[in-house]
Amino acid sequence: MKMLLTNSQITREVYKLSHEITQDHLKSGNKFPPVFICILNGGFMFFTDLVKQIDINMEIDFIRAKSYEGQDNSGGVKISKGIETDLQGKRVYLVDDLIDTGETVKEILFYLEDYRPEEIKVVTAFHRKGSSHPVDFYACEIGDEWIVGYGLDDNKLKRNLTNLYAL
Repeated sequence: MKMLLTNSQITREVYKLSHEITQDHLKSGNKFPPVFICILNGGFMFFTDLVKQIDINMEIDFIRAKSYEGQDNSGGVKISKGIETDLQGKRVYLVDDLIDTGETVKEILFYLEDYRPEEIKVVTAFHRKGSSHPVDFYACEIGDEWIVGYGLDDNKLKRNLTNLYAL
């Protein structure tokens, strides 16, 4: 494994991002606290680091969607845990680790629209250089490597690594 980013580097970028998102919400004028939704499992580490740094009232929820086993992403998307929060008229920040094919986020966005939020913003820990997938906010830019650590796994292992590595 090759280290790409240390935990200190990631933490610094997450801190900057938290302030950017706070300002984004405050400028919106929306009277409701924003709702931060974590996409499990990969987004959990980034999500907890991010929301701890955001200094406004918020609601928090979790959704679980899966688009692949191992490194095979050809099996479609399944939502196995839905949300429990009322989103009507609220701003939503959908938080994930990384967008690869975009199918998981696309399916979740479609699912969340039924809850009639005012707006949904996509937030990721990592964004691939040159990716065409729409992301509103991201902490760190990476290349095309298969990555593990900081919540991302390799066949359900290595999520607990605090640094980001390329396999």
